Formats: sequence, structure tokens, C-alpha cells
Amino acid sequence: MHFTNNKTYKNCTDLPTLNSYLHYTYDAHKSSLSIAFIAPPAKPEGWISWGINPTGTCMVGTQALIAFKQSTSDMTVKTYNLVSYRLIVQSKLSFEVSDLSAEYSDGVMRIFATWTLSENMTVVNQVWQVGASVINDRPARHAFVPENLNAKGELKLAEKN
Repeated sequence: MHFTNNKTYKNCTDLPTLNSYLHYTYDAHKSSLSIAFIAPPAKPEGWISWGINPTGTCMVGTQALIAFKQSTSDMTVKTYNLVSYRLIVQSKLSFEVSDLSAEYSDGVMRIFATWTLSENMTVVNQVWQVGASVINDRPARHAFVPENLNAKGELKLAEKN
């Protein structure tokens, strides 16, 4: 599929919750994962997030990208190392991430990024999420209902033929 960031992605996965999708291309030679994560925020003033958890399968430990409209109404995507269920603080990730951008149109937000992964990674634990509000340019907590709590899974990186 081709997007406004002029990239195409080799794979598309309909994620099982939150009406979300992941388009991606994995380049094993460069250990890079280019992604387009697409989801409607819980409310128009909300946010979306996609990340990789290198140490487990839950939210804590996830290296996350969170996109939202800033108070200026411009879209942004920021990096968060999620070390707690209580506090979400912008921080550097343990992975190098480049080509970060976000957009919002027709009720859907999109995150674009390229991750540099560890060599020989063939599977990553992915975590995705949507939230209803942003307060003072900081994402507020997401809902704690089954659809949100089950927004996680494995992503097999081996390229499909």
C-alpha cells in the first residue's frame, strides 16, 4: 500500500483489537522495520500508540511511539519508554527510530517510523493503544476494557513472499 509519506509497505496486518492496522516492511540486511500504524483515536482529541516491548508482552517495558494533536493543532509523534502503568513520560528509546511523522484525516491517525532493531531479530512483541484525551500536550490514560488490555501480540518479521 502507498501512503502520503511516499512509502510503500510489503505487509499489512489487521490487528485484532481497536480497529487498527499495521503496514510494515522488514529489511533483514539492515535490521530495519519501517511501519505505518493506523487507528482511530478513542475520541478526535485523543491519541494512538504503537511500540515494541523487548522484554515482555505487556505495556510496561514497551518502547512506544505516541501520536496526537498538540495544543497548536499540529500532529506530532513522540517517543516514550513505558516504565510504569501510572506515569507516561516522554523519553529516549532503547531502539533507534527515524523518519518519525504522524497525520490525522477522516477520523484516523497514522504513525510512520523506521526502527533499527537488533541483528537477527525475527519476532517482536508489539503493543498498540488508543486514548481519548491529551492534557497539556501529554497523553492521558487509555481505557482499561478488554479491547485495550488485549492490544498486544507477536509480530513475525520474516518477510512474506
